[in-house]
Amino acid sequence: MRKLALDLGTRTCGFAISDEMCIIASPLENFRFSENAFNLVIEKVFLYLSEYKTIDKIILGYPLRMNGTKSERTVMVEEFKIKLENHLSESNFNIPVILINEQNSTKNAESVLIEAGMTRQKRKLHKDKLAAVLILEDFLNYYF
Repeated sequence: MRKLALDLGTRTCGFAISDEMCIIASPLENFRFSENAFNLVIEKVFLYLSEYKTIDKIILGYPLRMNGTKSERTVMVEEFKIKLENHLSESNFNIPVILINEQNSTKNAESVLIEAGMTRQKRKLHKDKLAAVLILEDFLNYYF
């Protein structure tokens, strides 16, 4: 069964997906949307659910501060999770949404892209989906 991972921001969302055996995490896309238009992200999740029929878990990056406390962005992700779970339930999808600490995933993704020699413009196009890959890899490494 596949896992779908999201790195949610206020205007972008990185998506990544695992293979069927949950060994490899692959980037899907950086999805741009109007600020806080999270219904568009939910629509995108449903498109992936219809495209990849074997998704059994959704992994959502959970941005805690370094000291483990919540920030405004943490609350935003919690609210999005509730919204997504409600849409999944209303659509008869029995798919759990799991929060995974994403501490520094975007910064780490940025570092990887800098090391790869990407320009700032190209990094902007790839960093969120790479952050989603890193979040998904953390999940896969811990649970599989």
